[in-house]
Amino acid sequence: MKTRPILRGLLVLTIFIFPLFGLYRLQPESYAFMELPERVYQVYGVSPEEALGDSSIKFVTVNYDGEIKKFFSRSQNPVTALIDSGYSVSNRNRIVSTSPISKLYDGTYIQVYTYRTTIDEILLEIPYKTILNGEILCKSLAQEVVEQEGVLGVMSQRIKRIYKGDTLVAEEIVDETIEREPQAQIIVIRGPQDLPDSVPQRGYACGYWKSYVDNNINATTEEKNWLKFIMDCESGCNAESNKSFYKGLFQWNPCLWYKQYPNDNIFDGEAQIKRTLQKLREGANPNQMWPACHKGYVRAYGELSWLQ
Repeated sequence: MKTRPILRGLLVLTIFIFPLFGLYRLQPESYAFMELPERVYQVYGVSPEEALGDSSIKFVTVNYDGEIKKFFSRSQNPVTALIDSGYSVSNRNRIVSTSPISKLYDGTYIQVYTYRTTIDEILLEIPYKTILNGEILCKSLAQEVVEQEGVLGVMSQRIKRIYKGDTLVAEEIVDETIEREPQAQIIVIRGPQDLPDSVPQRGYACGYWKSYVDNNINATTEEKNWLKFIMDCESGCNAESNKSFYKGLFQWNPCLWYKQYPNDNIFDGEAQIKRTLQKLREGANPNQMWPACHKGYVRAYGELSWLQ
């Protein structure tokens, strides 16, 4: 009865194999997903349960910061496909995929952007302002004297910069401190600075100045009549006239006046009468220096005898 030993052997082998099969069925289908860092699941919203799915072969294209690679993968979602293929994935990365975050399809295209943040400290110059002290009657005759040198200020800034790859995408000033205040430059302007209140205040005083011409000026009747007419026409006989660029009894150009007579006050009526008569006798053309008023004189009295 040789069959009995054979049957006993088969029974023992069956009893031994079934427990082994049961132990095999109790093991996980894949260990790769269980070993992924838990924070990766948290960042991208992929749970280990969702990761355990279809393990068929898929064709995947990855563009990682401009570097493109193509490969086959058995992974179940874009995140694990990247990690399984050796890519670094962290919260500094932004993943854009043609597959949903929890499932990987064949032919998936995955774009990965890497963001990095820097804090840069820089020093900036703060410009100083320039203060001009002094008023003059003619800028072309001005002389500028530096009374105090200007000093640039210094400001430190901490700037937060965010890059996508090598491209700057955001910038923010997070702190700003003035290390040194700027010091203003002070310039004193020197030049003709006579003021109307530096002479007796007579205002519109044709009676006074016409009498002065008649009694104090050594001139011909024609010259005296011309002087009295022109000062009345130009300023209303106001030696302190300061309403426009032109000044005084005869409304002289202050640049011309102080260039020729630097020591004479343009608001001094006596000086203006003296210099105007001098200028007329030196050959100045009244049609150019006092055009409108001289035309009025010509209409009233005729042209000056030496200009006829």
